[in-house]
Amino acid sequence: MLILTALIPVASADVVSDLDIKVNEYNENAENLPSFLKSLLGDEVIKLVIMTNDGEEIYIKAVTENSYVTVFEEIDENTEIGETIIIGTSEDTVQSILNSEDPLTTFLDAKDNDEIIIEPVGFVNNITFTVANILLKLSQLLGLI
Repeated sequence: MLILTALIPVASADVVSDLDIKVNEYNENAENLPSFLKSLLGDEVIKLVIMTNDGEEIYIKAVTENSYVTVFEEIDENTEIGETIIIGTSEDTVQSILNSEDPLTTFLDAKDNDEIIIEPVGFVNNITFTVANILLKLSQLLGLI
C-alpha cells in the first residue's frame, strides 16, 4: 500500500512532463493552426488548472506569443502570473488529448462536452473569446474542422 501511495504523485507529475513534451510538437505546427485558434491563443498568459486522478490540482503557467508557447512551467496555486485566460480540465481529459490521433478534434469535443472550461479574464479577452467561439462553431458547421 505504501508503494502505491508513493506512485500516485509521480503519475500526476507525468501529466506535466507529457504536456511539456507536446509543447515542442505544438510549436513545430503552430503556423498551421486555423486563424481563429491563432487569434484565441495568440498572445496570452494562460493558467492551466488540472484536476488529477488523485484529487489534487496542478497549476501550470503557459505564455503564448504569436501562437507559440514561450513559457511553460508548473506553478503554485497562489502564484500571481497576470493570466488572461484560465483553463480547467481533468488529468484524464489531458491524457486523452495527448494520446489522440486527432488532438484538435479531441480538444474541441472535450470543450463542447464541458470537460475543458475556458474562462477569459477581463473585458477585452471576453470579447475576443466570444468572437473566436463563434468562428469555431461556424468552422465546425462548414466542415472546415
